[in-house]
Amino acid sequence: MQRAESSPIRVAVVQDAPLYRGALAAAFRSEGDLEVIAEVPVWQEVVALPVAPDLTVLDLDGAGDDPLVAASAIRRAVPGTRVLILLAADRHDVLAGLGPDDMDKVGFVTKRASLDHLLSALRSLVNGNAVIDPELVASLLVQPENPLTGREREVLALTAQGMPTDEVARKLNLSAGTVRNCLSRITAKTGADSRVDAINRARRAGWL
Repeated sequence: MQRAESSPIRVAVVQDAPLYRGALAAAFRSEGDLEVIAEVPVWQEVVALPVAPDLTVLDLDGAGDDPLVAASAIRRAVPGTRVLILLAADRHDVLAGLGPDDMDKVGFVTKRASLDHLLSALRSLVNGNAVIDPELVASLLVQPENPLTGREREVLALTAQGMPTDEVARKLNLSAGTVRNCLSRITAKTGADSRVDAINRARRAGWL
């Protein structure tokens, strides 16, 4: 997909929260060289657009989808498009999955970035440059120390696969009560408010 230099950059915005999605789209529309062609809550709608975007701004933190999987699917369906992923500053787990062939096709900006920085990153990525926020690189290099024991990691890994407590207990030759107590300790150690949150935090930190 080639874009004439004089034509505006066609942008699709993917974000599940209508207020935030609309604010991003409004900010982009105020720029003379940007044309917002879609505001959608899920990335799957991008691949069905009648007009292909030059760039998709992708924020999946609230949706639970893997950003790199979504970015790859969009790029396969819309050849030539680029994807700018908005991430929390501690999401080095996503950055770690970036392949060398993606460097000038998929960019990363933290959600704490200013609008000017976001716009600059957007234009830079469209022009074929690599875009990765230094803050995200730093979070990849300085990972928090793992507070979980080996047994706790085993329990959490099996729970993350969807196994119920009784099945985890049988798999590890433990009692169901021991597994429940282990999950409670894991939740406390990770600062999570639920098992799902503990799994997400552990994945983000690289402990799973």
